[in-house]
Amino acid sequence: MPTILCYRETGPDSWVRHFCLVKPDTIFDDEDSAAETAEKHLEESRALMDTGGSIQDFALSLRYEGYKSVSDFRVVKDS
Repeated sequence: MPTILCYRETGPDSWVRHFCLVKPDTIFDDEDSAAETAEKHLEESRALMDTGGSIQDFALSLRYEGYKSVSDFRVVKDS
């Protein structure tokens, strides 16, 4: 699934994982395709802000694409 990991600033040059967004209605067989799709959606959302949109427009555009917040997420690294 396309996934976007969001961070919160905790100090100068200090960030912690804050929440995770996933697009559960889109499943790929490979991780690269999912990452490319998430990046495309992020670029489209950033473009809204570049043309005068607000942070709320940015967030809503991801919601309209079908992204949902996942609580209690864990980052799993490949072994």
